[in-house]
Amino acid sequence: MRRSFSVPLAGLLLALVAAPALAQPPTTPVPGPRDPNQPPVSAPNGPQPLGHAVGDAGTGLSVIRLGPQGVPTSTILPGFGDQLPRQSVTELGLGLASAQVNSEAFLTTERVVTQASPFGFAVAGRAPQTPGTLVQTAVPDNPQPTTGGLPIPETPLGRLKVLNGSVQARWDEKLGPCVSPLATARTSLAGLEVLSALPAEVPLPAKTSLISVPDTFEANSQVRLVDVPGSANKAVESTSTMRAVSVELAGGIKIDVVSPPTLTATATGDEATSKITYTAPVLKVSQNGKDLGTLDAAHPTIDIPLLLDLVVVKLQIAGLTEKKSAFSGNGFSGFQLGATARMLDVQLLPTDKLKLPNLPTALAQVSLGEQIVRAAAPQGGVVCGTSQPVVPEQPGGQAAPPKKAPPLAYTNAAYQSIPLFWTGTGLLLVGVVIFAALPARRAKD
Repeated sequence: MRRSFSVPLAGLLLALVAAPALAQPPTTPVPGPRDPNQPPVSAPNGPQPLGHAVGDAGTGLSVIRLGPQGVPTSTILPGFGDQLPRQSVTELGLGLASAQVNSEAFLTTERVVTQASPFGFAVAGRAPQTPGTLVQTAVPDNPQPTTGGLPIPETPLGRLKVLNGSVQARWDEKLGPCVSPLATARTSLAGLEVLSALPAEVPLPAKTSLISVPDTFEANSQVRLVDVPGSANKAVESTSTMRAVSVELAGGIKIDVVSPPTLTATATGDEATSKITYTAPVLKVSQNGKDLGTLDAAHPTIDIPLLLDLVVVKLQIAGLTEKKSAFSGNGFSGFQLGATARMLDVQLLPTDKLKLPNLPTALAQVSLGEQIVRAAAPQGGVVCGTSQPVVPEQPGGQAAPPKKAPPLAYTNAAYQSIPLFWTGTGLLLVGVVIFAALPARRAKD
């Protein structure tokens, strides 16, 4: 199923990188009553799933930022904008795989949402809607994934060769999120060029593009329920993974991906057993065949001059950012956690050595492999089972037992109106007999 779906990709990724939100994924809010005295909402019909699960995972192939942290963040809350990270002047995101599960969503079609988006952009933090997204939602269940090619954006900031997507959203009407697979999304491309039309004042020797990915570059996002040791209940697990072979940069720089990154959030409902697991990438860097070093958790940054000391490319493995907290509300209480990471940041003309205030961190910044995971589970874990709906008590005490319904109408002699019919018929026959037995009277002349 291919349809247009509004996904402000670049703005979403910026918010996720700035600080992993620990609230539940955004869904349609539960509407309140217009009249506080109106009758309550009708109870669910039939058995309902017992499992409560909230989680989402998002993975972006590439995000291009011009003037990163160059403009302040605007907000409707007075003074709150100073506490938020600064926005980029312009952003462009390419290839997003997003999987979202929210058992507490008011609309059944928002309980599981998976999408593969081709692109998105934002200007000073404002992101318009972008069409062309591959989407699956549940309910109803989708036993088979939806796959297909995604429209390729034509932009001088980034060029894609082949972009494919796959999405699947599952939901069991009796067991809810206790189904496998639950939510999966994938985007893959076979060729990428980033910043292929830089301004003339930015000299880049040898190549016209700052970054190119000649081989397959794949992003996977997944939310599922996993077993909890020593418990019959389940944990919510959100995972973001990347797959890449090599990346080529201007100036003859080549980056071989020895080990791709994996970011996972597992929520059991208990802080002691919930955890963030991150496998940092291992990247081998060379220039014109000369080994420059290895980027890993112990060596996260390499500066490479391209033109004397005027044009510098900074390579950096973005550090892991994570948050955890207990929560209560929306039908259940438990523990939630989230994290963000990026496989590789490439900064062109970084400004950290200029020591001037209010400057962007670089002329341009390209992030390859942005990852976000969040998960929330109730105390004790996710219960996989079915229960009959509980009828809420009426105000002022327990509700009176329902009156016995009158018996249904019968179609035989037991029907309540049949005795009345035969009584009336009998009286009519008696009257006829009496009338016939009386002597006839002749009329007088």
